[in-house]
Amino acid sequence: MSDTSRFHRVWPPGKSRIVGPARQSDGTTTTAYQAVESLVCGQCGADIAPDALFSRHGRPRVGARGGGYYQSGLTQVPVCIACRPLRVEEDDGGSLGTGG
Repeated sequence: MSDTSRFHRVWPPGKSRIVGPARQSDGTTTTAYQAVESLVCGQCGADIAPDALFSRHGRPRVGARGGGYYQSGLTQVPVCIACRPLRVEEDDGGSLGTGG
């Protein structure tokens, strides 16, 4: 994540790590993350425990966050596997873990 342009979102260090590509229950693909520390689901408010899998999804921004482009749009929030079940894809197309 060496790109530090204003359009590149850099997550705070130490909160999660990328596990790899995953398939959601509706068949779409996403990126699976593993929590390094306790997080809160941005959809239901449940705790996401350390070592638990989760994904990130857009949620409308609340309130103004400066001017121009960033005043509207989505912000990425962690979403637990109870809200968005997922399966981590192996390199050979199998699955490593499940979220439901």
